[in-house]
Amino acid sequence: MINLRPYQHESIKELREGFKSARRQVLCLPTGAGKTVVFSEMARLAASKETQTLVLTDRLELFDQTFKSLSRVGIICQRIEAKGNKRFDTRAIVSVGMVETVKRRFAKGIMEGFEPKLIVIDEAHKGNFNAILEAWPNAMVIGATATPVGKHFYKYYSSIVQNIDIPELIEQGFLMPCKPYQMQDDLSDLKTVAGEYTDDSLYNHFNSQRLFDGVISEWQKLAKGKKTLVFNVNIQHANNMTQAFNDAGIFSECVTSETSKEDRARILRAFSMGLIPVLNNCGILTTGYDEPSIECIIMNRATKSLPLWLQCCGRGSRLCDEIGKEQFIVLDFGLNHNEHGMWSEARKWQIAPPKKKKKMDAAPVKECPKCNALVFASARTCRYCEHVFPFEAKELSQGSMVEIGARVPVQLEGRRISSLDVDELIILEHSKAYKASFIWRVIRSKGKETIREYAAKKKHSSGWAWRQEKDIDNSSFKDYILK
Repeated sequence: MINLRPYQHESIKELREGFKSARRQVLCLPTGAGKTVVFSEMARLAASKETQTLVLTDRLELFDQTFKSLSRVGIICQRIEAKGNKRFDTRAIVSVGMVETVKRRFAKGIMEGFEPKLIVIDEAHKGNFNAILEAWPNAMVIGATATPVGKHFYKYYSSIVQNIDIPELIEQGFLMPCKPYQMQDDLSDLKTVAGEYTDDSLYNHFNSQRLFDGVISEWQKLAKGKKTLVFNVNIQHANNMTQAFNDAGIFSECVTSETSKEDRARILRAFSMGLIPVLNNCGILTTGYDEPSIECIIMNRATKSLPLWLQCCGRGSRLCDEIGKEQFIVLDFGLNHNEHGMWSEARKWQIAPPKKKKKMDAAPVKECPKCNALVFASARTCRYCEHVFPFEAKELSQGSMVEIGARVPVQLEGRRISSLDVDELIILEHSKAYKASFIWRVIRSKGKETIREYAAKKKHSSGWAWRQEKDIDNSSFKDYILK
């Protein structure tokens, strides 16, 4: 058996219920929330009923990680990889494969007679799994991803399971909070093709000694001594950035697609042990890489891709009690916060046909003038240094009148918080004068019935209500008079 967290139990429950009406479902959990754990348990449950299951990945690191996870729960797996056994046992209950290898063997007829009843796809937002879905159209499918963004989703999936998001995971202590910084820059020289910045324009912009010096200077000021992972534009840029760190007396190594398997293992082991303070990479350590001791992420590039942005930041979000980790830092040199919003904001994913020039709404951010950290634009105080932001008059569109900053709704002024009913607490929460976590403590203090009433009105999952009831003893709050 796998030791599951409450929200992971809830994900499994929702997936099993979902298969009654939807053959293909998306399992959406943020990076670090344990997608592999959840789908490994689903595979174990399927195997216990002798349901033939095919688990697919597209990266060697993910393949090894998935195979180990399944093996840990006692599942004997058939491996399907390019350098492995070319034979295929159509009777195997659970098979784990690299997607391109499976496609080749299927095309050659090597897998003839194999009809999996359940297919699990890791990193399902990538389109290279679509041929598999078409090869076995009658199979039940779990498409696991942190970011269900892609033109193919609405064609191949009809349901999505998302019962927790990054803010809740941070609140419940399952992910680290993030302290973000952003360098202001002019990116007007970047060119876009097919919805992403071109490699050449990114390289020409970011590959300069001036920017290398800037990255190193900011790192020394804000993150010196913290284990750091750097995401660069391409292989040459990653190599040049590595050299710049070394020239500055900061030991750094680099991992790219040109790094041999032996060197990659050596470098990652040394980085894990703390022997390499700064590790550069490009396109290698975005998925399937789990190093909880990372305390700083440097985004040394810009991207139009929300999945890439969230994946990169997520490498720093894992817990690490061994080093007393309390948060992680993001140093963004590509204005990615302007493009995508903060890593830690809530996002509600949906499966729907893509809309032209439509991107997910991202909460606006601003920079604290005292400590330079990024905070939500609606914040009245900086969560890191407690700087109080002054109210600022803003230019308004004709016929509009808005309240500047977050403040208590006028109809609630003079009331004690404990006297508010559920509807009034929801109004107070929406005003953003108090954090949601504070409102939840008030709700919990009023008992289980109030928790359930609030959950129903906010359309939270049953798992959310269960977690609040379990945490009902943590219900103390200051009973302010609202002003």
